[in-house]
Amino acid sequence: MDCRARASLHATASTSAAPRARRLDVRCMARKPTRLSQNKKNAKLRENAEKARRTKLRRELNSRSTAPGELTPQQRVDAADHEARRWLGQHFLIDHSVILDALDAAAVTDGDRILEIGPGTGNLTVELVKAGAVITAVEKDRNLADKLRTQYDGDDAVTVHEADFLKWNVAREFEHVTAKVAALNAIGADERGVYPGDAHRAKVVANIPYNITTDILKTLLPMGDTFRDMVFMFQEEVARRLIRQDSGASDYRPMSVRVHYYSEPYYIRPVTASCFDPPPNVESCLVGFRPKPRRELPALRGTEKQFFSFVQACFAQKRKMLKNNLRAVCDDEVIAAALEYLGRDEKTRAQQLTMDEYVRLFNFVRSSKGASKQRESESSRIESAGKESKSVRERRARVERATSRLVAQAVGRDVLDEDDDDDDEGIIEV
Repeated sequence: MDCRARASLHATASTSAAPRARRLDVRCMARKPTRLSQNKKNAKLRENAEKARRTKLRRELNSRSTAPGELTPQQRVDAADHEARRWLGQHFLIDHSVILDALDAAAVTDGDRILEIGPGTGNLTVELVKAGAVITAVEKDRNLADKLRTQYDGDDAVTVHEADFLKWNVAREFEHVTAKVAALNAIGADERGVYPGDAHRAKVVANIPYNITTDILKTLLPMGDTFRDMVFMFQEEVARRLIRQDSGASDYRPMSVRVHYYSEPYYIRPVTASCFDPPPNVESCLVGFRPKPRRELPALRGTEKQFFSFVQACFAQKRKMLKNNLRAVCDDEVIAAALEYLGRDEKTRAQQLTMDEYVRLFNFVRSSKGASKQRESESSRIESAGKESKSVRERRARVERATSRLVAQAVGRDVLDEDDDDDDEGIIEV
């Protein structure tokens, strides 16, 4: 091969090698995220497997727990011939496995006293009766309340109240439970530190309307001396926000502080929209709360209402730092001392504090304000005492001046009388 041919072959090989190298580079670049893609595929496979497992379990539970001739939850909803009223938040639970999971989470046993809010067509009520519970059901819809009364007419295990739960006096209805718990707990704790009355508290199991979730929690969570377990159907997003224990998230709210102050919340399981009739537009979940007895609540230097108003003030403007929100409550000197007491810097925001830190902050600010008021009171007392002393001195001076004038006048009269006597003595009768 001559030199010209050899050079041409070399040039051809060089030009063909360059695109190949580029192709190899492109393939290598395409292969870089392969592991990430595989992880996503594996996660998707696990998710599908979990869905299949839940579907299988749901079918098994439905077939095992529904006796021959007994209506399924869906058949019970259909038989009610009731058009769901969305303005009342009516989404009837038709998945039997979810119902059983709710009872299992609340550990419902024979003789338990249960409060059910919004029983609807009675799908949950039926299973509670099977478990041997004594149910107090509160239903706002007159049509559904009447049907439940008819269904359980003569059954002492179920009492149906047609009422708006937020206007219903739950404390009065369960006052005998509260009294029994208090009487048993008066004996004191056993060697394990367990109070005997706590086991006799009632429970709450309910598929509640999502639009009154917060109001229901505000009513029931402080009743830790009456209720011991609460299991609710919640909107997934709201539940995650309320039960999160880690502060610092953007969705951390004053209600999260309230929930953890009164109870120990926990997540049970997700519930898809297909488990309801009609299906809601949001994802749902079962969530539980274990209310704390009053003796276990964190100690406050003030009332609970004052504490939660204080927490609300701290969250007044979430984009601002905590110290700026606290200026509506106390002065800069107290704020600086409080942040130092908590071990927090001045850039701390409201959502970064835990419930325990809010309790400590509230107590510190209250004690600082109390000390300040005491100092002001002492200063006022000293000042008033000083004013009183001044007035006493002025009064004494006036008395002394008046006394001096009287003495002077009296002395003057005596002098005049003496002069008159002298004049008399100096007269020589002729």
